[in-house]
Amino acid sequence: MNRRRFLEASTVASGLLATRGVAADAKVTEPLQVLREVILAWRRKDLEGMLQYIDDEIAWHSHVGSPPVQGKAAMREFATRMTTQMKEIHWRLFEVARDGERLHVEGVDDFVTPEGRRVVIPYAGVLAFRDGRIVEWRDYFDRALFDRLKAGEPLPAYLETLANRPALF
Repeated sequence: MNRRRFLEASTVASGLLATRGVAADAKVTEPLQVLREVILAWRRKDLEGMLQYIDDEIAWHSHVGSPPVQGKAAMREFATRMTTQMKEIHWRLFEVARDGERLHVEGVDDFVTPEGRRVVIPYAGVLAFRDGRIVEWRDYFDRALFDRLKAGEPLPAYLETLANRPALF
């Protein structure tokens, strides 16, 4: 990424930190603002609020290495199943780079299972946008670690350190 793109993403990120939210009637189209709204809605388990920023024809790789979820209806179904397995959702972003209508992000999925187990998964993702909607979404994370934590393996100290870094939101 060149310096101009980095500064562009940094400016957007600092503007988001100063924003408390978007008015209900305001149309959000800037990629990082769209992703912020998606994350905030997901934390609230407001799937319809999240899905308003998803293109009808999205290709969503919730885990690269697994087949993609194709289309908004399939994403709604998959996300509904996922959120029933999550309490206290603390999804956060730590780093972001923008290349035109594409965001490259680093963050952590952090939630508690219905059984009370904390799952903290560092990830990287690539999202493509068109007209204020996410059209492609690929998440990269350690699936084996995810499965072990969901099964009850104790949270390693290094994951606690990663999860507690200052987040953009």
